[in-house]
Amino acid sequence: MDDAEWRRFFQICAEQLGAGDRLAAASASWCAYTTFGRLNEDAGYWTTGLPAAQDVQPWGIRDGGTWGQPFRFEDLAHVILPAKFYWERGQGPGWECGHRPQDLRALSAALQVGQVQHRLTELVLEIKLF
Repeated sequence: MDDAEWRRFFQICAEQLGAGDRLAAASASWCAYTTFGRLNEDAGYWTTGLPAAQDVQPWGIRDGGTWGQPFRFEDLAHVILPAKFYWERGQGPGWECGHRPQDLRALSAALQVGQVQHRLTELVLEIKLF
């Protein structure tokens, strides 16, 4: 994946799935992601909404957006979008929760048109570079 393909991926995701947020309850989209640097340290993943279109720069994801810090496309190792994600908000008697679906089939079709290589299963859509 080169920078242009990553950029198309995130732009198409923003168009197809809607605005992401750091909190699942406020987010129209959700993903897990990691970098080669993080795999080398603790093999951990971050989870959050997908970056908004304005967060996607020619070189990567900008600082201060949905992902909270900058990520260069060349460092992205794995991005996973679940077919549905769990959200909850509030505490006590005002507590609410649920699952929000993501139309991965429609996203996959748009990614194919945009010539973005990806993998689609019943559970996830992913780009994995390792």
